[in-house]
Amino acid sequence: MESAERTALIAIEKGAEVLLFPEYFSYAELSLTITENTLEFLKRLSREFGVLVVGNVVYKADAIYNRAVVFDNGDEIAHQDKIHPTKTERFLGISPGKSLRIFNARKAKICILICADILYPELCRVAGLKGAEIALNPVVSFRHSDLPGRELRHCLYFARSFDNCYAIVKAGGFGRTFTGAEVVGRSLIASFDGILAMSKNEESEEAVLSNLDLERIREYRAKNYSLTDRNVDAYYELLNA
Repeated sequence: MESAERTALIAIEKGAEVLLFPEYFSYAELSLTITENTLEFLKRLSREFGVLVVGNVVYKADAIYNRAVVFDNGDEIAHQDKIHPTKTERFLGISPGKSLRIFNARKAKICILICADILYPELCRVAGLKGAEIALNPVVSFRHSDLPGRELRHCLYFARSFDNCYAIVKAGGFGRTFTGAEVVGRSLIASFDGILAMSKNEESEEAVLSNLDLERIREYRAKNYSLTDRNVDAYYELLNA
C-alpha cells in the first residue's frame, strides 16, 4: 500500500480525480485482516484528497467475493463483485458475482469489469447496453501466459471501447501474486479513438493518466447504431450455449 500511495499522490498532483488500483494490489496472502486495512486505506485516500478511489478486496458476505469497492470523498458509494473468477480463485473459495452494476459518479456512468471480465465480449456488451461511459478494469497481468498475440493484446481494449461506446481504464501491478506467480503492469487507458495512454515500463511504479471527454463519448454513443439496432432473436443461443 506504500507503493500504491506513492503512485496515487503522483496522479493527484497531476490532476487525477479518479484513481484505480490493480487487482489484489495489497494482498501478499488471502486474509480478511488485509481486507480491513485495504478498505481503510482507500477510504482515507479518498477523504484526504477529495478523489474517487477504486480498489479490490477479498470480501466475506453471504459468500467470499473478489470485490471492487468505490469511495468518493471518503464515502463508500458502490461495489462490484468479479463475475468471472479464475479457476485458481474458485479453488480458493471465491464465488462469482451475479450481475454487472452501473453507478453514477463525477458526472459519469461507470462500471467495473474485474480482470478476466474484460475477456467476455457479451459482458462488455451488457455494460454498453446499460449505458456505461467509463469501464474500470483492475487486473493481474501474468508475465507468462499461454494466450497468443502478446504484443497486440492492447487492441482488445480499443475493440471493446469501439463496440460498446465507453472508455476503458486498465490498472495492473508488477511483482508476484499471493500464489507466487510473476505479474507485470500493463496499465492503459483506451477509447474508440485508440489507446490514449499506456505504461512505459511494466516493471516499475507508474501513474498512467488521461483526460476523458464525456461529451465525446456521448456523441459517439448516439452514432453507433450497433447498441440499439440489433436483431436480438439471433442471440438466443448465447443464453443456452
